[in-house]
Amino acid sequence: MYAPRATAASRAAAGAVCSLILVGAGTARADDNGIADKSAQAIADASREAMSGVTSMRMVAKVTDKSGTTALDLRFDERGNCVGTVTPPGSSGMADIIKRGDDVWMKLDDALLRAQIPGFAAENAIALINGRYLHGTTGSSLLRDFAELCDLDFFKKEFSSKPANEQLAKGSRTAVDGRPAITVTSRRDDETGTYQVSTEDKPYLLRIQGTEEPGKRVEASFSAFDEPVPAKPPAPADSVDVSRLQ
Repeated sequence: MYAPRATAASRAAAGAVCSLILVGAGTARADDNGIADKSAQAIADASREAMSGVTSMRMVAKVTDKSGTTALDLRFDERGNCVGTVTPPGSSGMADIIKRGDDVWMKLDDALLRAQIPGFAAENAIALINGRYLHGTTGSSLLRDFAELCDLDFFKKEFSSKPANEQLAKGSRTAVDGRPAITVTSRRDDETGTYQVSTEDKPYLLRIQGTEEPGKRVEASFSAFDEPVPAKPPAPADSVDVSRLQ
């Protein structure tokens, strides 16, 4: 019903983040992992390896293109747990997502429901849902695409891939949300990127900014590595089976 329109932009946003990540991603200080003293290519390779091994993380991303800005704030782990929000382009509302294994709960606010469902059908859906979550499984056509945004294995495979013809340059030290990092810039065809890689603990990718193609800009930050994902399902009274909308 409404899911294809909302999730098309969201999946494109997640893909844009991955595509940009694929372009690239002295004496060490006492609290330093030593990565800042390595070459740009070595930093990118170490970051890919570190990111491919995470068991969970948080991703906060914004992808802006001609359709507007899609925002993602998701925490997910390798066991299929996920919690977060997705805001499609157009400032037309927001969706909350909770996933535990194959079970998915999704709450669309009234603004997003009205943006995705035409006419009186939207009001009927709003009355039926009544502020509750839609509940189904990853096999549901209405929930499947949203659930795919929570696939940590997909991101890990993308992180571990190395693109051809990447041109990398090492920049200066910086900090991301208080965490020390080293900057690496990249260029390939029409894609450019700036990456901050952690210089403490493992060399995780902490932030990316850049363009995937003319007119498309990506910003994303990563944190909460290997931390538990608080994907607590809502109470049964706070959800409605998605089949009632089909």
